[in-house]
Amino acid sequence: MRAEYLGSATNQIMILATALPLVAGRFGLAPTANRPASAGLKMSDRASGLVSNDPAGLTAADVLALGAFGHAMGVGIVLGMKGIGAM
Repeated sequence: MRAEYLGSATNQIMILATALPLVAGRFGLAPTANRPASAGLKMSDRASGLVSNDPAGLTAADVLALGAFGHAMGVGIVLGMKGIGAM
């Protein structure tokens, strides 16, 4: 199946896979520049020197990193589903 229109399965998977990490970072469920995770996976507030007007402190670097992670996750899902013949 080719991704020829916005409602295709491939496009829906990529939108959802990219949106999930961005939402997790925005609402404090994923580590960001201002909320890094320690070795025990506990997140703490720490000033990184990066400023943002976002109320949650999400910076441009966070958006790029979380978006790239979401794209990688989406590509893995799409290729995995094509590999098993589910798409």
